[in-house]
Amino acid sequence: MKTDWQKEIFDNRIYWGKIVAISGDKIVEIANNYQEMRDKMKNSGIEYFSHTVPKNPQQLRIMTLKIKSMRKDLWEPFYPVKFFLPDESFEIQNMLIDSGADISAIDYNMGKSLGFEVGFHETLQTIEGIGGDVTFLLREQKIDINGHSFVNTFAWLQDPDSEEMIIGRKTVFDLFDIEFKQTDKEIIFRKRQE
Repeated sequence: MKTDWQKEIFDNRIYWGKIVAISGDKIVEIANNYQEMRDKMKNSGIEYFSHTVPKNPQQLRIMTLKIKSMRKDLWEPFYPVKFFLPDESFEIQNMLIDSGADISAIDYNMGKSLGFEVGFHETLQTIEGIGGDVTFLLREQKIDINGHSFVNTFAWLQDPDSEEMIIGRKTVFDLFDIEFKQTDKEIIFRKRQE
């Protein structure tokens, strides 16, 4: 559920690509960069937090950012997800659980193995990622997490070199309470009660 300020940002292009100051549940200032925001809010006496508005908040985003770490034991939050194949068998894929991704994503080759095809009149869509924009097609796919089967929406990435296998917020984060325990290198999925 979006808050009032999130709804305002989503519907009003004046905020897109800007920095906004939020106080309570209201937008109190808009700026082009953080320094401009600090200057504007310096003597206001208002307690606020800054929020960076995407260039288009209505566009789906997969925001995975990978940086070479100096730590040798850096844990990544991967979790096994069962995919049901066209022949009614299944395959388990280790998926990155990413609360920063609006939608789940599967790479091109996995989509092909699931029987996905590009329709003759189908138009590719674009999704924004840290590394730039990528093209995708939306697909529905039955999966299972912890013995709970459901149909999930995936962005089927169209770059054959893509390797992204991501579980994002849409559907999955509504069905499960998800706890990340980084110190224990563990993710806990709890099915929400309906």
